[in-house]
Amino acid sequence: MNKSQFQGMAAVLIGLLIGYTAWWVTTEVKVSSEPLNQHDAYVYSNNAMIHWFELSSRKGKVEGYFHEGKLIEEDDEPPLVERQKYPLTGKKTKNGYELTVNKDGNKITYDVAFSGPHLSVQKPGEHEAILYNPVNQRELDEYVTALLDYNVEKNEKDQIRQQFAGIHNVYGYLHNPLDGNQLLFIKIDEALLEGELSASLLIVSDTGNAGTPYKETKYVLNGITDGNMLELYTYVDGQRFRLKGNFNDMATSVNLSLWTTGEKLDFHAVTEEEFKQTYEKFKQEN
Repeated sequence: MNKSQFQGMAAVLIGLLIGYTAWWVTTEVKVSSEPLNQHDAYVYSNNAMIHWFELSSRKGKVEGYFHEGKLIEEDDEPPLVERQKYPLTGKKTKNGYELTVNKDGNKITYDVAFSGPHLSVQKPGEHEAILYNPVNQRELDEYVTALLDYNVEKNEKDQIRQQFAGIHNVYGYLHNPLDGNQLLFIKIDEALLEGELSASLLIVSDTGNAGTPYKETKYVLNGITDGNMLELYTYVDGQRFRLKGNFNDMATSVNLSLWTTGEKLDFHAVTEEEFKQTYEKFKQEN
C-alpha cells in the first residue's frame, strides 16, 4: 500500500469515526432530552407509604423499576422503611406512556402523563390520578427521612395525647401512709397539652388532740408537665417549694417529692367515691 492509498483509507476511517461520533452525540442528546430521563425518580408519599418510579426511556421504549417503601413500626424499636423493588417496562403512547409493573408475576398497567413537571399516574380502578414529584437522589433520600421523622413525631404526639387523656380521666391521686397519721390527696384542676398544669394538694393530719383530732391544709400547686415529667411549685409559710416527679403507667399513678419528707411519695389514682370513703374512714379512725 503506497502512501497515497494509506492516506485515503485513513481519511475514510476518520470520516466514518466523525460520522459515528456525530450520530452517537445526536442520539444521546435526544435520549437525555426525553422528559422521563430528566430526573432520577418520581416520588409520592402519603405518610404511611412511599412510592417512586425509576425510569429510563429510549426510542419510545421505557424500562425501569417501581419502588414501594412501607413504614414498619414495632414495639420498643425505631421505625424503618421496608423497601420492595419491581421491574417495569413500557412504551410511549399518544397521550403519554403506558407502564407495566411486574409485582411477582402480577402485572399492573399504569397510564402515565406529564402534568407540568409532575408525573400524573393513573392506576387501574381508581378515578383520580396521583401526582408524583420529580426528584434527584438526594431529594429522594430526604423523602424517606421525612417519612420516618413525621411518624416518629406523630407517635410522640399520640403518646402525649393518650397520657393527657389519662390525666383528665382521673379524679385525683391519693397517698395514704402506712402509719395512718396523714392523708395526702392531689386534685388536678387543669392539664394542658401546651404543658401548663394547675392542681391542689390536700394534707389531712392526725393532731393527737381529742378536741380537734385532725387538721386539713390545702396548698395551691402550679407547674408544668409533658404528660410524663411533673414539676410543681407551691408556697408554704411564704417560702416557695419545688415538687418534682412523674406520671406513671398512663397516668394511673404519680410519684412526687414533698417538702415534708424530702423524698418522693407514691400516689395512686382514685375515683371520687374511693376518695370519699378513704377520707371518711381516716376521720373516724382519728
